[in-house]
Amino acid sequence: MTDLYIPIAQVILAVAMLGVAVLCIRLDRKITALREGKDGVAAAAAELALAVGRAEASVAALKSVSQAAGEDLQRSIEEARASAEALKFLVTTARAVEVKPAPAAEPAPARQSRDLRWDEEELEDDFRLARRARPLTETWGGLR
Repeated sequence: MTDLYIPIAQVILAVAMLGVAVLCIRLDRKITALREGKDGVAAAAAELALAVGRAEASVAALKSVSQAAGEDLQRSIEEARASAEALKFLVTTARAVEVKPAPAAEPAPARQSRDLRWDEEELEDDFRLARRARPLTETWGGLR
């Protein structure tokens, strides 16, 4: 019976060896694919490195632009605060000042009718002297 087990063991060993050979062939193909893919991975890694470099440059540019925009915004906020303070001062001053109505305009004085003739009390001889002593507005009603 021992003779019978030896050929069965050899057949089992041959099948196991055949299975191992198949697994080795599959493993070899996977290793070859990995080696070929390694170049693709290297190219992808290089492309990724370039993309990271571009992203870093973009982030730096965005940082400088946002900093400039922040400074402009801060300047605008300070100007707005100054304007608000000035406006607050004007409002406070306007509330403090009492609003008084404008005085009514005085009616124009009625024009007095002037008699261009001399006064009855004056004599004709004294008329010339009296006329020189009085202003023209009294004597002739402002006429020249």
